[in-house]
Amino acid sequence: MNAPGRIIGEFADYSGMLKALRSRVEELQIQGERFDSFAGLPDGYLSKLIGVRPVRRIGMTSLGPLLDALGIYCVVVEDPIATQRLKNRIIPRNNAYMRSTPRIVLTQRFFKKIGRRGAQMRWQRLTQAQRARIMRAVALKRWRG
Repeated sequence: MNAPGRIIGEFADYSGMLKALRSRVEELQIQGERFDSFAGLPDGYLSKLIGVRPVRRIGMTSLGPLLDALGIYCVVVEDPIATQRLKNRIIPRNNAYMRSTPRIVLTQRFFKKIGRRGAQMRWQRLTQAQRARIMRAVALKRWRG
């Protein structure tokens, strides 16, 4: 992970995140269109994302390039008071009901089996003329040596 740096802002909701991003843009004195080309975003997209009245929301596609270009990254920190409130209200799950992760073992036998099935299905889809042509080629190859 990156080396710890200065805390730019704290937030717990979308509007708080927008405020923190706006303060970072203001701090860096970023001009919109140059930033958009640097971040790999469409022209005018920064103002659509974090402007006074955002037209677009920051989503899965734009979040990474936006944070990277602003030189920041997010850290998730536990709120002990909220965690305690959650633990007091919700009963912990019963691990006896938890499913284990599925384990799939692919064997030679399995591959032979599906290979045979595939060959049978292919053979059934062929016309009588196609089958005859294939069998003739097999017979010629067998008798040639």
